[in-house]
Amino acid sequence: MTFLELLLVLTIVGVLTALVVPVSSGWTTVQSERDGLEAFKATIQHMQAYSMAHQTTTWLSFTNEGKSYSVTYSDSNEKIKTDFPPSIKFDNTSTLKNISFMENGNMYKTGTMNFETFSGSKKIKFQFQRGRMLIYE
Repeated sequence: MTFLELLLVLTIVGVLTALVVPVSSGWTTVQSERDGLEAFKATIQHMQAYSMAHQTTTWLSFTNEGKSYSVTYSDSNEKIKTDFPPSIKFDNTSTLKNISFMENGNMYKTGTMNFETFSGSKKIKFQFQRGRMLIYE
């Protein structure tokens, strides 16, 4: 191999790297957002199940300007704080500012939560049907 061929191969590899890195960076951000919202929904479903199983009240509130949330269980006063991925933030214009479950698993108040993300605005709607919580995204 000559020096010129080696330079040509390195140039091609450099151009391909310059094209792939921004695309993969955006993909990982979107995937991180998706995982963060799925974890948030799983936390809410766990809260409801915990309320019914332990006959106690649970509630979720947002902290750190909407960049994290904490869950409190009234029977143990345990408080669990979770951070959203850096590209997700709770929007304070939401009709539902926090989530609380009664001892029977019903929510005290239903509504819509809005989240600001890198890939656009996301909404999660909470409502009840036959005593079960339905989440629409």
